[in-house]
Amino acid sequence: MPTDSFQIIYALAIILFASLIGGRIAAFFRIPRVTGYLLAGLVIGPSFADLLNLPQLVSAESLKELGLISDVALALILMNIGGQLRTENLRRWKQRIFIFSLTESLLTGLLVGISIFVVNQFMLMQVVAGFNLSQSSLLFGVFTGVISIATAPAATLMVVREYEAEGPITRLVLTLVSLNNLFSVFAFSIAAQLIIFPGGGFVSIFYQLSVPLLLGGSFGLVMSIWAQRMELPSEHKILLLSGVTAVAVISRALGLEPLLSCLALGMILADSSPRWERLLKALNEVDYPLYVVFFVLAGANLHIDTLSHIGLLGGTYVLARACGKLVGASLGARLGKFGQAEQTWVGMTLLAQAGMAIGLAATLAKQWPEGGQLVESIILGSVVIFELIGPLAVRCGLVRAGEVPLLALLRKRGPQSGMEGLHSVANHFRNNLGLPAGHKLENPGDILVRHVMRHNVETIHQGTPFQELLNIIAHSRYDRFPIVDDEQNFIGIINYTEIRNLLFDQSLSELLVARDLVSAPHHAIPPDVPLREALKTLQKKRNISYFPVIDPEEPKKLLGILSQNDVLAAFRRLNLEE
Repeated sequence: MPTDSFQIIYALAIILFASLIGGRIAAFFRIPRVTGYLLAGLVIGPSFADLLNLPQLVSAESLKELGLISDVALALILMNIGGQLRTENLRRWKQRIFIFSLTESLLTGLLVGISIFVVNQFMLMQVVAGFNLSQSSLLFGVFTGVISIATAPAATLMVVREYEAEGPITRLVLTLVSLNNLFSVFAFSIAAQLIIFPGGGFVSIFYQLSVPLLLGGSFGLVMSIWAQRMELPSEHKILLLSGVTAVAVISRALGLEPLLSCLALGMILADSSPRWERLLKALNEVDYPLYVVFFVLAGANLHIDTLSHIGLLGGTYVLARACGKLVGASLGARLGKFGQAEQTWVGMTLLAQAGMAIGLAATLAKQWPEGGQLVESIILGSVVIFELIGPLAVRCGLVRAGEVPLLALLRKRGPQSGMEGLHSVANHFRNNLGLPAGHKLENPGDILVRHVMRHNVETIHQGTPFQELLNIIAHSRYDRFPIVDDEQNFIGIINYTEIRNLLFDQSLSELLVARDLVSAPHHAIPPDVPLREALKTLQKKRNISYFPVIDPEEPKKLLGILSQNDVLAAFRRLNLEE
């Protein structure tokens, strides 16, 4: 085997073992596994070895060769995030989502840009060749401002998947991440063409922005048609992997931004393919190892030494961007007429920043070496901070918003110890050899409903007109909907099966509101009931898809929702027997 090939395979083995160790350590300390993967990569990377004068476990050359895996993984993540921009999701919020995203993006970009301008203009006074001080400060402010808008799609998506987050805020966050990156890439391309290459004009801007969208959209349509002729999940996986890879390769060959192309691919594929959910499910069965390698590589490529060079401009960037995201999201949610939970918790879920920002900064340094290298050093130093705290912030925001089941957090608290693992392996090995089984361990106990239920509930006001109610139902995955009054008191549920007949009586439907269709919640459940009781009810009542969780001391207070899928998943996960 050639030496170079051996080094690459050796590096990949180190990366995979490091990811296992980093993931377990993260689980032990109850932090997102993404953070564990990043830290594992940081430890095995050349930057850490050089800092402590240790032998390099993974060389910079091997990391460069393995960058292909990162490119494919990032392309898949962007396609997945782009799928959040399908019209079904955007119609849910209509113009409100754009008000939210534009407010947050503009405030973040302006706050970072103005802060960088002021610090350089009056304190550091860095000047770029060919520009005076004011012009140099303005350029630094513009480019750091537009790059600051970008949010790391990979870290956000991985935290959502790890903690099984689900609900209106989770969907909102993923959509905002998509829009953030679109706005950032668009603004960056326009600024680069107008400032760095003013001779290119609007033709060049149009080419850089429209062609990636056309390329990704065309591939999305072709893949949608092709998917209709496929039945096997294995074929779906191959189709997605080949399509995403082809879009990324063609984009680079044409000198285009593959980030835009992959976002467009996901958006059009999700909109046009009737099998989008099936495609996504097939992809989720194989993509996790790619994402793990992506994050370990990202950690290995982080430059610790940049922290010492981040300086005043870097510190300003970190503080201004954090403030911009937090304040901008709160203001955007208020202007977009979102609820208190969105105003409070969405901002911290947008703090993560990594690959997208690094890619834009590297592009700027290549196109404009005189000033782009300073901007790149600011971004690289700040990414070390945002990449490590970002997943923690996403986790905190989603947990506080009530969209992570408590069981998903409890699993991280008590991983099986080494002795317990040895005991399990010995028992399993003994059973396979046909030796007598020992005494069966005592059941660890029933899990309570409160540990599995989802706290953040999407409710419907009792005065909602029938046609608006149908629009809400059309964009929901549930078939039963909690109804509340003006004081947010729970008054009952609407079952979709009860209103189907009204769809054919337009004259009657125009007179109805949600309150007229409410039925009493016959199967409401308290939060401290063992999960076994919920399972028994599900076995007896096959038509139940979820339970409203009600406080027995305050029967009008809706605490959350316990879905059938969450109940069954909890029993499978913990291997409990009825």
